[in-house]
Amino acid sequence: MSKQLTGRQRAYVKKHSKQHDLDASELDSELNIVPFLDIVINLIMFLLMTVSTVAFFSQVEATLPQYSSGQAGTRSTANENSLNLMVTITESGIIVTGSSGKLAPGCESTMSGRVITVPRAGDSYDWRALTACAEKIKETFADEHRVTVGADPTIHYEHVIHAMDAMRSNAAGTELFPEVLLSAGVR
Repeated sequence: MSKQLTGRQRAYVKKHSKQHDLDASELDSELNIVPFLDIVINLIMFLLMTVSTVAFFSQVEATLPQYSSGQAGTRSTANENSLNLMVTITESGIIVTGSSGKLAPGCESTMSGRVITVPRAGDSYDWRALTACAEKIKETFADEHRVTVGADPTIHYEHVIHAMDAMRSNAAGTELFPEVLLSAGVR
């Protein structure tokens, strides 16, 4: 008793028993990575152009301290009479110090101990008060142009930039301390 196959069964058998000729692209056992590399190279070029453009527009002019090997115990008279102005940003506020000590709140006198010259106002720093303090210092030390800005390691970099801007000039554009040096954070 032989049974006849249906048309569907015959097509299935014919399809699966037929020798399948492979295409040239199917014969290669390696993966073609050329299109992948094209995409990666284009992404790298795009990222490099984006970073260089952002870096061009966000440059901050700052002068880093010079490293020099001087002789111990010798100081010039220019260093002895300088203000040596330092602004340190901490979690609790901004500390302004000079050769004569730490400035008290209001920037009228100096104090010793743990003094915050410009206390933090809520979640933000009072940059206008820092600029007002810099204006008072500039009135007394009109020939001084240098300030060193430092911050605790926990302070965000944007706060350091705001402090640099606050010390450089006031809202009217009058130059206060244009030579801004960066200092390592202290704790």
